[in-house]
Amino acid sequence: MNKKIIWIMTALTTITACTDQGYPDDEHFLPWRIGAAISYEFPALIYEAYGTNKKENWTSLMLPYTGNMASPSRLNLTKIRQYTYPEYDGYVLPLTGAINFTSNQLGLGVKSLPDQLYIYWQPLQSLFNYTTVVNVTPQIKSAMTKKYIHQWGTFEGQNCYQTDFIFGLLPDGRAKLWLKGCDYYTYIGEYQPAKSIPPENPKLAKNKPIPWDKVNQIWVHKKYQLQNLEDVVPPENK
Repeated sequence: MNKKIIWIMTALTTITACTDQGYPDDEHFLPWRIGAAISYEFPALIYEAYGTNKKENWTSLMLPYTGNMASPSRLNLTKIRQYTYPEYDGYVLPLTGAINFTSNQLGLGVKSLPDQLYIYWQPLQSLFNYTTVVNVTPQIKSAMTKKYIHQWGTFEGQNCYQTDFIFGLLPDGRAKLWLKGCDYYTYIGEYQPAKSIPPENPKLAKNKPIPWDKVNQIWVHKKYQLQNLEDVVPPENK
């Protein structure tokens, strides 16, 4: 198949029973999505993103990103400060849905979890084209099928799950990955690009010094809690 077509809350201590497809038989388990976090000073564009499942033989493509990643709330520093904090310097990766765009799958979407994720993207300062590939391991899938309970608000008492993949895109081609959902961000790890293509016209690249002590940091809204994958699914349960 052509790849082009193709909230605060308490975690329960057990993994939800899954169907044969590998996801919970629960109407609150939503189709997975792929989103991105980018800094103001080092923006990036995603050209394409999709997930594949070998056993079920499908590829699910995300809706287009380009227009949404270029919205005013991501390009205007004043607006970003409104959604983050007044002293935001433009370098730190902001993890917040008010700024970061998370795209749905084309169509109704599938709930079966992908075996691999692919994103094709470009940091605007270097104009390199990068391909990031992530193997969605059994440990990651277990974290995604772990049930949480909303503790307040409209959905209080309702089940929820971490079904959003959020990539933090860095200007040198590396990508950090989190699972998002239920007012938690679960850090998965950092990935080197599987492929990189230099710009055809290097003179167009706007290279500038990268203050890694800032760019490699994140900001999270106070209503969200941070955790690591090992906090959700111990290594022995991989």
